[in-house]
Amino acid sequence: MQDAKHAFINRQFFNLTLFTLIFGVMFYDVISMLGFSYVDEICAVLMLALFGYKVFNTKTWEFNRSFLIVICVFIFYLIYSMAIQSNTKGAILMDFIIQLKPYLAFFCVYAVRPVFSENQKKIIRQLIALCSIYVLLIGILGLIDYSFIEYTLGHYSRVATASSILALLYLYCSDYTKTDKLIFVLILAIGILSTRSKHFGFFIICALLVFYLNRSFTIKLNLKNLFFIVAALALVVLVAWNKIYYYFVTGGFGSGRSADDLYARMALYYFSILILRDYFPFGSGFASYATYASGESYSTIYAKYGMSGMHGLTKAAPDFIADTYYPALAQFGYVGLVLFFLFWFNLLKKAVGMFNKGFIKESLIAILIILFFLIECTSDATITHNRGMFMMMLMGLVFSDLKNKNLCPHEPTIS
Repeated sequence: MQDAKHAFINRQFFNLTLFTLIFGVMFYDVISMLGFSYVDEICAVLMLALFGYKVFNTKTWEFNRSFLIVICVFIFYLIYSMAIQSNTKGAILMDFIIQLKPYLAFFCVYAVRPVFSENQKKIIRQLIALCSIYVLLIGILGLIDYSFIEYTLGHYSRVATASSILALLYLYCSDYTKTDKLIFVLILAIGILSTRSKHFGFFIICALLVFYLNRSFTIKLNLKNLFFIVAALALVVLVAWNKIYYYFVTGGFGSGRSADDLYARMALYYFSILILRDYFPFGSGFASYATYASGESYSTIYAKYGMSGMHGLTKAAPDFIADTYYPALAQFGYVGLVLFFLFWFNLLKKAVGMFNKGFIKESLIAILIILFFLIECTSDATITHNRGMFMMMLMGLVFSDLKNKNLCPHEPTIS
């Protein structure tokens, strides 16, 4: 009976993965342009339903402790936001759901502990091949005429995130041979057509790590590894230098410009520091700053800090309000800031520990996903979007794999 329930979960999660990849990643923007932008919400509800099925079909009603902690933290901030009236109730609830989605994706998959069969992995690899050809063609045509990007993927950056998802999912479904590693790098290379500097950096990191880290390697601080880290960082800075200089030198704090002259993205960074200071220790609350909801229901904070007249941050055209993620952490204050990075640090620590025990593929994929988000959050809110949710699903799958194999004796936690 228990085997039948596991088989049901595995089958339904496989279907959900295909559905999310096709409609929640590859054709999400096309569907959104047609007027329907709730595919990721549907996927989240289906994941939650699968999680509920798993919980109610276990005698002990097994519920992940870390998941419970995260839910409690978010509920606290929901109550706090309502209490200080950080925005309208509708906007606060909207932002609450948006911010919770990625953690919901991770913990639901991790708790459900699904397993793909070899045949299912083969089907996924075949689908990835088709999707990769599609993204490659769109990327090439987009360099000739931007409308090819605009009416399919919506923006150049989607070429980068789509190729990252396809590459990491392929690596997960592969046998991790040298050929598989090469295919992984080739799929990831499609994202170079996005011309995004952050993807250039991510590509270099992935290519170096996937070939440099092997079964005889142990992650520890020594002269050899230190040299590798310095060389890798130097390459990343080299390929991303134009954007680093643009945002953090000519458009940032080192430019000698006044706050009114800062570019929109840097303005969000600049004022997030002031908000962290002024709303100590729990921040300005949901839907108050640097999020989609804070622009949809225009937050009073933008006028309070003199941002309401800046290009891309105005009430009439809040196009760049949710153009990055780290500044949005000001909504949660210093407490939320610490919890956010503690969450990722603990997952990274767990992944490194598993790598040093010899579990290379799953651990490396987890490390690369963590690096993906840490890089993406600098200049995009991908973590709260559809593609971010799929990445979090994949990370949950990786950690559940380790647990299924009895290789992960302790659950990844945020505290």
